Amino acid sequence: MERSHIELDAVIVSEQVASGFQDSPVFPRIWAGPARALYVGPGLDLSPHLNVATTIAVSLRQPFELRIWAKSGAWSPWRPELISVIPSETLHHLKSNGPMAFLYLDPLTDRRHPLSRSDLLRGLERLRLAGLRIGLDEAFAAFGLLPHIPRDARIARVVREIERRPDAFGRLQDAAALACLSPSRFRARFDAELGLPFRRYRLWRRMAAVMRTVAAGGTLTEAAHATGFSSSAHLSSTFKRMFGLTASDLLALGVTIDVSEDEVLSALEHISQPEANASRAN
Repeated sequence: MERSHIELDAVIVSEQVASGFQDSPVFPRIWAGPARALYVGPGLDLSPHLNVATTIAVSLRQPFELRIWAKSGAWSPWRPELISVIPSETLHHLKSNGPMAFLYLDPLTDRRHPLSRSDLLRGLERLRLAGLRIGLDEAFAAFGLLPHIPRDARIARVVREIERRPDAFGRLQDAAALACLSPSRFRARFDAELGLPFRRYRLWRRMAAVMRTVAAGGTLTEAAHATGFSSSAHLSSTFKRMFGLTASDLLALGVTIDVSEDEVLSALEHISQPEANASRAN
């Protein structure tokens, strides 16, 4: 797994830096919810990047262009899209000349939602009709996305602790100990529950903590230190690999960050004791 990420990083950094953003009547805004996120704003001329969360890319006007890095080790042809689901851990390159919405699904609670093409097109129409009234809950509801309660309380316990201490768990062994599992068993259970390696999910939630720090008035340097990055430069390069642009480029847009619905901890507290007992039997 590590080798493949190194190879993909080489593809990411070999491409040209994103040239910027076109004018758009839609002001850029980010909503951070319970491990979900939503961007609505100008279409982004992004560099190739490797998304952690499954992403629904939605054109709010004209089609965007998308290509995917294939297993054969080459880019697929560019194709025009109005809407596309980009699975997690997919190296892709997206260009748009119009306003866009990006829905970032919660790897823990959203990943069991199958979305047909008709589901996607209906969601697209609902988003376009909502216009400027769009928000995090409305956007996810447009696609019928309702969060599921995690099946394994041990994994939910670790996720809960990541939310409380985003700079913690630099070693997988520490997370495994909290879940009362061996490192190998924890790695397997975590992958099965979230469809993501532990290290990648932890990185996703640290980025949410970065957004919370910035929304509260903190600098990127303060956000980097609060979330366990060695420097703002380390945060910047990691952010670009995940989203296709640096955090400073995003902030330069004058983006508004809304974290009022980021209540992942209270959502995770809904796991009942019977469910916890059942998970220990697995």
